Amino acid sequence: MNESHIRPTRSMMGDKVRSTDGFDLGEIKELLMDSQTGRVEYAVLSFGGFMGVGNKNIAVPFESLIFHEADKCFELNVDKEVLENASTQIEYMGKSYYIY
Repeated sequence: MNESHIRPTRSMMGDKVRSTDGFDLGEIKELLMDSQTGRVEYAVLSFGGFMGVGNKNIAVPFESLIFHEADKCFELNVDKEVLENASTQIEYMGKSYYIY
């Protein structure tokens, strides 16, 4: 195992997420883990809104994010319009998430 690539999940909270064309998509709010496998399955992206009002919490498959160590941010290959139009919602443990 290459330990230089291991990060505590707590350190990811608040990390910025941008699109491949450099557009700021939001930030990581929480991680959702499969309790049976121990794998992080989704990163919850706080997207849109203004100063935390009107934002969407979007569950993004964790494997679709690429971390850039030099910039301390994640990259997601998606157009912001796809996230703006995300309409499939789930409820989990009293919280509501949109699915990308």
